[in-house]
Amino acid sequence: MQPPDSNRKPRVTSIGLTSDFLHLARPYWGGPERWTAWFLLIAIIVLAVAQVLLAIRLNLWNADLFDALERRSMEGFMRQVVVFVVIVLGTMAVNAVHLHLKRKLQLGWREWLTARLVNEWMQDGRQFRLAMIPGNHSNPDGRIAEDIRIATEAAVDLFHSLIYCILLLVSFIGILWGLSGSLPVHVDGFEFDLPGHMVWLAFLYSGVGSALALFIGRTLVSAADLRQTVEADLRYALGRSRENAEAIAIARGEADERGFLLRLFSPVAESWHNQTSGLRRLILFSSAYSTVATVFPILVSTPRYLLGEISLGGLMQTAQAFQQATSALSWPIDNFPRLAELRASAERVLELHNAVTETEARAAAEQSAQRIIVATSEKPVLFFHDVTLAEPDQRILATGLSLSIQKGERVLLTGDQHAAAILCKAVAGVWPWGSGRIEVPVEPLALLPQRPYMPPGTLRHALLYPETPTQADDATLAETLRHVGLEFLVPQLDAEAELSQILSPGDLQRIGFARLLLHRPSWILIDQATDGMDEQSELALMHILGDMLPETTILAVGHHSGQNGFFTRHLQLQRSEAGMVLLQEDQHHETRTTPPKQRLGLASRIGRLIDLVRAGFGEG
Repeated sequence: MQPPDSNRKPRVTSIGLTSDFLHLARPYWGGPERWTAWFLLIAIIVLAVAQVLLAIRLNLWNADLFDALERRSMEGFMRQVVVFVVIVLGTMAVNAVHLHLKRKLQLGWREWLTARLVNEWMQDGRQFRLAMIPGNHSNPDGRIAEDIRIATEAAVDLFHSLIYCILLLVSFIGILWGLSGSLPVHVDGFEFDLPGHMVWLAFLYSGVGSALALFIGRTLVSAADLRQTVEADLRYALGRSRENAEAIAIARGEADERGFLLRLFSPVAESWHNQTSGLRRLILFSSAYSTVATVFPILVSTPRYLLGEISLGGLMQTAQAFQQATSALSWPIDNFPRLAELRASAERVLELHNAVTETEARAAAEQSAQRIIVATSEKPVLFFHDVTLAEPDQRILATGLSLSIQKGERVLLTGDQHAAAILCKAVAGVWPWGSGRIEVPVEPLALLPQRPYMPPGTLRHALLYPETPTQADDATLAETLRHVGLEFLVPQLDAEAELSQILSPGDLQRIGFARLLLHRPSWILIDQATDGMDEQSELALMHILGDMLPETTILAVGHHSGQNGFFTRHLQLQRSEAGMVLLQEDQHHETRTTPPKQRLGLASRIGRLIDLVRAGFGEG
């Protein structure tokens, strides 16, 4: 089994990635939340200005303090202590407010972008179709939950730090220029004065440092991307093991599953080591760079101090101004790991967005000969016009499917179960691969899959899913549960439980039938949704549908021969010698519309007996 993200396309350029990500995230700043977003952004910029002003005041205080020390003035020293306390309190207040507003902006942007991606992904069956086609869009849950968080948080953090560094640079370049004075330079008998020499040294020092840092840390981007990819693969596998915990336990497959999970951790460890190596090299350089930056300006300016051109306070102020300027110019060095993380997460978010939009655009652009067209019709008939079913890789599965199903008919579809299930999905509009045309009546249509989805929450919510029907009072719900043989669940209507983990497959399928009885659709497609029951229980539920929804048309995929007593038509999907699936109708099919009373009673009693001995849910 290959990890979901193991095959990846070549990376896009940084400029293209930044442009695409901003295009995706920009509408937040012009949408309904724009006033709040812009207010927070402007407030963050204002607070960045305040942070810079406090840094400038601290620089001036540094000169005043050392001048007072040089004069051995106790009064001046105490005055500077009071000033320092005020600076510290101001810094604390500004940083606290800044943190609050920054995190509020990060959360708002993340919430908006999450809603956009979830709406794009979880719509019109896209989440199903996307999982069926290859591409760099696997693990959409991790991309939405984790990569959007990283991208939005890092973008706001980096924007603030960039604005702060620009303001810091502009401010301290002026201070450093004024403190530097003119430095006499002698080169081969040529003499000139170099004004602001500390400024030029700051640019030279930072330029060389940034170039070396970019060269040393060039592998961090790919290392960060690889790590996030393999981490997502591990999360996916762990979630898959959790969802299939019962099947693994029954098969005693824990050892095999452990081995698979631990094998997936190997690339995680390898990517971690690769990232550690890159960070280690960068830390070695940046540690030396920052340490030298504290001493370098003092060494350069000491001759001027010894000559009496500047005071001790001026020397220390020059050193601090040099450090602030080089710190601002070193923004790429300091934020290189964060930039790599932002780039990797933004790319993963864009891959999901692009996969969803491109899939839909391609489907909309294709002609009817290249995909299955599902159209609504005012006629109470389900039409199949020369339908061809294909796999997502365009491999033809079935061809030449043409038939009509009239209102009120009960049709059993047997034979090739895979092709039959795909045919039901095509009618439901979630399987576009193939060709031909399907005309679906405008009346409500429901597809009951083999494993009905159980949303998180209460049993009541599971019964009413996906939307509350007209009749949904407690008495109606209780009566419906009794009809499908789940009367033991009536006291548990409002209990929070993981139904998919507690109930048996047969009981989960019974909840699916209960939904049909509550929502009362006019057309029902049943895709092997009774394979967890015995034949008698299966036939009993079919007759309950027929009795309570007498006008409803039913097309069911099944394999139990006992169903023949309920259905009025029998269609078969038979695989030919060439491997193609063809549709045939059994002209000798015998019909019977009235169920034997004793069969219904026996099925109900058997189901009730099984329910009474079932452990778990009822006891909770």
